[in-house]
Amino acid sequence: MNKRVSATDAKNNFGGLLEDVAVLGQVEVVRHGRLVAVVLSPREWRLLAGRSPPAESAQGEEWRRNHMIPASLARAARRVGPPVDFDDDAD
Repeated sequence: MNKRVSATDAKNNFGGLLEDVAVLGQVEVVRHGRLVAVVLSPREWRLLAGRSPPAESAQGEEWRRNHMIPASLARAARRVGPPVDFDDDAD
C-alpha cells in the first residue's frame, strides 16, 4: 500500500511521516502534484538496492532492533496531547 503526503505535511509532521514509513515501508512525498521524493524503511531500501537483509542471527536481530520500529510501538509513540496523568502544576 502506497501513501502520498504533501511536502508541507511531511515537513510539519515529520514524526508522523517516520511512523508511516515504519508501518508501510515507504511513503511518497509530492509537491504541487508532482512526486519529489520517496521515503523508504531500511528494509525496503535494502530490497530495492539488491542487498539481502542481515542473516537470521544475533547480528540480524540486533540490526532489526536498531532499524525497525514495530507498527504497534510506532502508533503508540504518537501523542496528540499530554499524558492523562500529566500534572502541569507539579513543583
